Amino acid sequence: MPSKRSCFNRTLFRKNLSRTWPLWGLLSVVGAMMPLYFLVELLRYPAAALEPREFGTGLYRLAAGFVPGFTAFYALLCAMLVWGYLYNARSAGLMHTLPVDRTCLFVTNALSGLVMIVIPYAVTGALLCLTALIWGFFDVAAVVNTVLAVLFCAVLFSGMAALCAMLTGHGFVMPVFYLLANFLAFFLEALITSLAEEFLLGVGMAREIGMLGFLSPVIQIYSSFQPRTEYSSNGTDLFSVWQEGLWVVALYALVGLALLVLAWLLYKRRHSESAGDVVAFRWLRPVFRYGVALLSALTVGRVLFELFWVPLFQRGYYFDRIPMGVCLFLGGLLGYYIASMLLEKTLRVFRGSWKGVLIVAAGAAAVCLLVSVDVFGLERKIPPLEEIESVSLRDQGVESGPFTAEDSPEVIARLRELHQSIVNDRSYIRNYTPNREYEEGLVYSHFVRLTYRLKDGSTLERHYDLWLSRERVATPGTYDNLLAEFYQDPAVKRDSAGVPAGSELESVGVICGYGEAGYVNANDRADGEKRESWQIYAALQKDAAEGNIPGRDVLQFSTPGDSSFFLELEYLTWNQAAGAYYGHVRPVYMVPSMTNTIDTLVELGYVTRQELAEWERAWTQQRAEDAGSAPAEVVPAIPAE
Repeated sequence: MPSKRSCFNRTLFRKNLSRTWPLWGLLSVVGAMMPLYFLVELLRYPAAALEPREFGTGLYRLAAGFVPGFTAFYALLCAMLVWGYLYNARSAGLMHTLPVDRTCLFVTNALSGLVMIVIPYAVTGALLCLTALIWGFFDVAAVVNTVLAVLFCAVLFSGMAALCAMLTGHGFVMPVFYLLANFLAFFLEALITSLAEEFLLGVGMAREIGMLGFLSPVIQIYSSFQPRTEYSSNGTDLFSVWQEGLWVVALYALVGLALLVLAWLLYKRRHSESAGDVVAFRWLRPVFRYGVALLSALTVGRVLFELFWVPLFQRGYYFDRIPMGVCLFLGGLLGYYIASMLLEKTLRVFRGSWKGVLIVAAGAAAVCLLVSVDVFGLERKIPPLEEIESVSLRDQGVESGPFTAEDSPEVIARLRELHQSIVNDRSYIRNYTPNREYEEGLVYSHFVRLTYRLKDGSTLERHYDLWLSRERVATPGTYDNLLAEFYQDPAVKRDSAGVPAGSELESVGVICGYGEAGYVNANDRADGEKRESWQIYAALQKDAAEGNIPGRDVLQFSTPGDSSFFLELEYLTWNQAAGAYYGHVRPVYMVPSMTNTIDTLVELGYVTRQELAEWERAWTQQRAEDAGSAPAEVVPAIPAE
């Protein structure tokens, strides 16, 4: 009779589950506590039963907030238990002498790991669903989507853990490889970007997860996989709920399947004698050796530079290229020899290593040049005017904009001209360091961030640490002069006293340090209604339209005059990427010329004329002191910060 080839061994499968039952059994018991506690609460308070949409919201939040992180950690534990025999020569030899081929071993062990991951979820989910069915708030769509999310995450992280298990022959190295597989891309990009910031003007990691975030599954899933809710017009009734980004987890599940296939191919070619080795395959040894050298250069080398060069020899805010290259080389060399010792299992790795030392030196020089010479033109990159959808400027914590191409094309052109001037003056910015002893009161620090939203949906962000001087403010074409003119633009003045276009005003807070109330929220005083907030805001907009609000003065370290009297505009903006409303607060400092707003505040009883008289005296006195320290041609203005 022809022999049959089996791809699954039930005896080994049962053995895997029976010897690991304390892990998945304990987790199942812990998971069952949640639905049981939920059931007890429902029995105590029957009126507290949920609606199906509320139950679905809870499941979606659980799937998005708990499942990815827990599954990533739990899959690592399961893989270490299932593939642990690979890290002991005797165990590996015993398993590979069984009358079972490696394909059967791999499939059985991989399925064992998947089942171990799923069992606690199955127990917890079954009890939750049973409770929901009995009490009538079962949501079919939410349950199906949650089950899919669990399965997708299980497949993804099982595949990653299995692949990492195949790449090493050491039990302590396997979790390190697994962590690197999840976070290396993000960590490496952050290190390189951080280094580039010390050489290139304005460049930094603008996005939370970076350009290579998709190579870090946990980070990308938490960024893209989110529950979404929609409420009725009254803001209290839940209208609909759905899970956004499930397709992202599904794509990662396909990646997990591909990694399982790759792990199977590696397992078929893996030698049993590799047990105990840091790296199980010879072709992987150079990757490990120089990968450790690179990480060591970017971390240890950076620390060496900060400890020994910056305190003693560094001048200015931007790093020196040659000393940084030397420190990167020393850090990389340390990592190279540590990796070599781990691979060779001996400390005698120095003889004949000159080729590796040269490669590390060349790599350190290449990294230093790539991040410092601006090979890709990142410093000089300014979006064309026709590609810009909106621009916002943040200066010393105060946001201006966003200004859209549809509503404020002139302001966008002005900001782009400012950006071009900064780029043209980058040599001056990089080399200029103020002498505080002789330039006190003559130069002013501004931390400026420009954020472009482009029509293709992408974002470009640049941030600059600038010094502004009185002399350059009076010189046309300098970034000092253009920033000062920007704040005198009527559209910018109006923007400083209002909420951005497309935003929703939530409330107005009144802060006056000359009265007894201190801080009063207009909504709270009107029993939660917005009528007084709208009334104050309408008066503020009237002042803006009549030109009663001055522009910001760039030649001041802080708010001129007395900042104890101002308004706080609280508003919501819709964040398309996150799919949610974000809350913001914009302060608007009061000046005596804002007569419409002041009259409205007096009429509504927020301030009294006596308090206003005291405030105006203090404001006028401070104003005179500011004018006395400034040249006659420079007229300080009240900033909108």
